[in-house]
Amino acid sequence: MRNSPCIVASIRYNCHILKREDTMRKRKTVGVPVQVYNLGSPAGAQMDFERDELWSRMDAEMGKKAVSLPVFLVNPNQMDMLYPPEYRRALDPKRIRPLLQEEVEREAREREWEQETGEWRERREEEPDFFDRLQWSEKDQIGWSKYSEVILVGLYLHLERCDQNFRSGVLRQGDSNAQTAEAENAFLNHQAPAIFLCCERIVDWASRLGISHHLVMDKVYYHELGHAIMDTLPDGAPNPYLESWGRIVEESLANAVAFRCFRGREALWVQRLIQDQPAEYLGYAAASKLWVGPVFLMRREIFLDRYYRSLRELVWYWWREIEDVLEALERGEWLPRVARTLIDRLLPTPLTQPKWHESVDFLNITEWRNFKQSMALPRPWERKIWKDFAKHLLIEGVR
Repeated sequence: MRNSPCIVASIRYNCHILKREDTMRKRKTVGVPVQVYNLGSPAGAQMDFERDELWSRMDAEMGKKAVSLPVFLVNPNQMDMLYPPEYRRALDPKRIRPLLQEEVEREAREREWEQETGEWRERREEEPDFFDRLQWSEKDQIGWSKYSEVILVGLYLHLERCDQNFRSGVLRQGDSNAQTAEAENAFLNHQAPAIFLCCERIVDWASRLGISHHLVMDKVYYHELGHAIMDTLPDGAPNPYLESWGRIVEESLANAVAFRCFRGREALWVQRLIQDQPAEYLGYAAASKLWVGPVFLMRREIFLDRYYRSLRELVWYWWREIEDVLEALERGEWLPRVARTLIDRLLPTPLTQPKWHESVDFLNITEWRNFKQSMALPRPWERKIWKDFAKHLLIEGVR
């Protein structure tokens, strides 16, 4: 039986509609709202940003940063040129372990002396600070030489601070055959922060361990998003990252951001990757066990002994504030400021106590963001707290 022309036309029309709907459906599901450009890395072709697992591991804050930051794939020569000279430092865990042990023993003796005498011992001006001694171990660049290959895999950079001559020089280091369309224009014209991934070093790192290069890429990408999340430093403010203690806090927290994205066997492999990194990066686990929030630490008395000196100025400030509001109450004044101060300072359980769904590392990241945001007008006691916290991260991470 032969089909009539009307039936054939109807079938063809319906097939055309179904094919068009299928094409539209594919267009809606293919691709991600993240701009990825290859600036000249032959290994960049192996970096797959279309994988569901790359995006499904992220929380909302990471996703918000990811869709706003372009990713530039670069080769080793380009990354070497991009990486700021002032960041080229690294602490070798093996070399600093004796110094850390010496510091632990010194603090134990000091605590014992204070318990016996009931007095605080102030550090004399001529005594070198712990981080001064730590910085001396960086001067010979041995740590950087040992760990540069696993540091120069990713970079979060304020590209708006790079002039056109510098950018053109970076482009000249790329393989023109590997460069993707619009990559050059995007790199030359972007005037905001961006993330850079060194694809050859990512592949090499994965090959050394016999794991998927996508797992390494994802870990590095999440780490750089962590830096983006913590980027709250005002223009012109002193950068704590340029000091050893600031670098320890920042890199440990960035690794905490990356690590919490993984589960099961993948998480174990990420921990193996972190083992290859220098000492500054190793405090990610300790960052999830101790909250640096000073109000909570004072009220619940879970802080380490080394926080005592750092908080003395803060305690004085709290009591001075409480005396002021009590005097206001005696005068019959009941103002919002009075009520808030009494609630914040006198309740046995502070309002800043962690909620059940909030991880400690997340709270530490929030505290660090707030501290960096106030660096234009730093308060000495805050700086002391973060230096002590950095020392704690370093000791626990290297231990």
